This record gives sequence, C-alpha cells and structure tokens, in this order.
Amino acid sequence: MPRSTSREPSPPDMWGQRLYARLHEEIDPFSDRQYFRPLERAYTGDNTFWTVPSPEPRLPDDFWEAVAAHLGDAAVQEAGRRLAEAVSRWEPDGSRLVFAAILRAGVPVADWLCRLLPGASAAALSLFVGLGIDRVALRSLQHDYPDRRIVFVDGWTGRGGVARAIAALNAGPLAVLVDPWGWADFSGSPEDLFCPTACFTGVATLGFSRTFFVDEKRLFGAYRFPERYCRKDLVACWQGHCPAPGRNGPRTLSPPQRFFRETPLPIHANEVCRAMINAAPETLFFRDSAPAAQQRYPLLLKLAARRNVPVQYDAGHLAGLRTRVACTLRSSGA
Repeated sequence: MPRSTSREPSPPDMWGQRLYARLHEEIDPFSDRQYFRPLERAYTGDNTFWTVPSPEPRLPDDFWEAVAAHLGDAAVQEAGRRLAEAVSRWEPDGSRLVFAAILRAGVPVADWLCRLLPGASAAALSLFVGLGIDRVALRSLQHDYPDRRIVFVDGWTGRGGVARAIAALNAGPLAVLVDPWGWADFSGSPEDLFCPTACFTGVATLGFSRTFFVDEKRLFGAYRFPERYCRKDLVACWQGHCPAPGRNGPRTLSPPQRFFRETPLPIHANEVCRAMINAAPETLFFRDSAPAAQQRYPLLLKLAARRNVPVQYDAGHLAGLRTRVACTLRSSGA
C-alpha cells in the first residue's frame, strides 16, 4: 500500500481544475521504477492491473519542441470549436456546466471548453475500462456542484470502452474532441484526427502519475512528481491556441454512425500514441502511404523512431476497422 501524506498536497496548478485524486508521496518518475508496472504487462481483465500506474517516459527537449510546434493545428482547433458548439446547443449557459475531465486526456479538452463557454467549471477524475469510474470522486463532484449539469470530457473515444462505462453511469453525457467510431454524445471530429495532446505525459503536463485504484472507500491515488520536470510553457502554449468561438453560429454536423468491431489492436491515432508512450509497441501500421503518413502523423513517427518500433505503410486492412493507424504490442499477463 502506498504511503500517503498527512495533508492534501496540490500538484503544480497548470490547468486550474479541481483534482479528485489522493496524492501520495513524491517520487522520481525516472529512477523510482519500482512504483510502476512493467511496460510489457497487458490488461487481461484482472483489475489489479489498475492498482499500479504505468511508467513514464523520459522524452528529450527536441520532442517537446516538436509537440509545441503542432499545438496550433488548425484541424484540431476547428474540432475544439465544433465540440464547444455542440455542448452549447445542449446547455447554452456555461455557468450551469461542470466538465468532468477524465484523467489524463480529458484535461486539455476541458480547458478549452471552459474558455469557449464562459462560466463553466472543470474538475479532473479517473476512469479505467473494466474497473469503472472513481465513484468516490464522482460523488464528491456531484456534492460540490449540485446546481450544475455534468459533462464528462475525454480526448477521444478509441474502441468505445470509456464511452460505454460513462453511459452505464447515467450521470451525464460524454464530450470528446475526436470520435471515429461515433460513441460520444458530443464530438468535434469524426475523423481519425491526431491531437498533439495525446503526447502529453503526467511528468510534463500534470505533475503527478497515472492514477491507481486503492479501495472502494477512497479516492484513486497518484504519486507526485518533482516540479522541476513540469513543462508549464507547453501547457500555456496549448491554452494560447484555444480557438475563437464560431462566428457564423453553431454548425450542425451529422452524427457518425456508431460502429464497433472486436480487435486486440490499439487503434486510432491518439490511442496508438498513448500505447507508444505507456506500453510496449511492437509494430506501427499506417493505412496511408509513407509520404501521407509523414505529413499526417509526424509526432507518431518521432515516437516510433525513439522507441525503435518498425513501421508498415499502406496497411489497407485498417479500413475495415475505420482507423488510419494501429499497432501491435509486446505484452505479457504478468
């Protein structure tokens, strides 16, 4: 059992969102490896998997400079604008909204939504596929914001596991930036659009680890990281690229047809990016040709080069999964 501090410490305040997690002692993400599970350990349905956080990669300055250079991507900004418009059609008064940002991909998206919908608040909490949401956190959120409508926020939907878990709660809709399989209630783009915040790590942009399950009576835990590792300029860069509100009124998008197909592969660009960071990728596949993939996904290719992951292009079979990107993993159940 991890040792918790005697008082509630606060992480570096880069996002201005209330954190519903119990922060434990400070550890070094790069030297205190005993606190993390092995990269190769796979989730097999045994929920003890979620009692230990995944390891954190040490990424060089030139990688973070490349990420910062892509944070103003016009397609991502347009997706953010459309997402805010979709939420505002459901509830036009921002002061009646609280965004429950799913750690960690939902945090940057909720930040933009608060900026685009004045009066809205945001808080961060955890949800793991198979284990579900941090119910202690959710009850606290509902208690703290009794007069606001909860909107769960994530970065993307992947294969729909988080969306299904949230739907089962019957506690609020789900808003995501990217939704290729059509699982979210509100989305900004149905395309397999790469969002550079998929590269954000807890070390660089939160100040604490992936959260982990302790028991049903307590908030999920997280280890604090030394503040010297935080890249506050990266967070500020994302915030500075928040799109302006739509000038021509809300645009109605046709909702994508919900799709599902069983596959063991991590699919869609942003989920694959997370696998490249927090797991052990074996082979990276692109549906596109090499030149097109290099134009669409330069950050994924940088990660692949750093991890020495082989890349295959023109993978036409990915069309059947409605994805442009996938990967295989080296994994073990232990």
